[in-house]
Amino acid sequence: MKLFIKILLSGFVISALFIGSCKKQPRCGCDGDIIKELVGFPVYVYYDTINVAAWFNPIATPTSTYYLCNPSDYMSYLKRFDNGVYLLVDGHVYWECNYLMQASNNSYYSYYYKTYQIDVTDLYEDLYGK
Repeated sequence: MKLFIKILLSGFVISALFIGSCKKQPRCGCDGDIIKELVGFPVYVYYDTINVAAWFNPIATPTSTYYLCNPSDYMSYLKRFDNGVYLLVDGHVYWECNYLMQASNNSYYSYYYKTYQIDVTDLYEDLYGK
């Protein structure tokens, strides 16, 4: 009987190693795992020249915010426009680390308001119809 219990316990431990393996958590931030790529994505862009920061809200989902990983590369271009200008953006999107931490603790927050970081490859005016 003791041998049977030892074999049974060993079986549980071995099966837990194979079945209960941990799922890889996504790496966040500008050097994290790319979650999507944007091409010609219509947005309203905002910037802060003092802190050299830029972010945008998509027109389709204004509750989402994307923070630029490389705002200094586009600051001279953005200064030509007022805050809240309509532009198109291309780039690689990553999870924002504070968002991932908050979303894991609050399902409403993760469903309603999403925050990303983006490595912008191009930012340009929508010249359709001009």
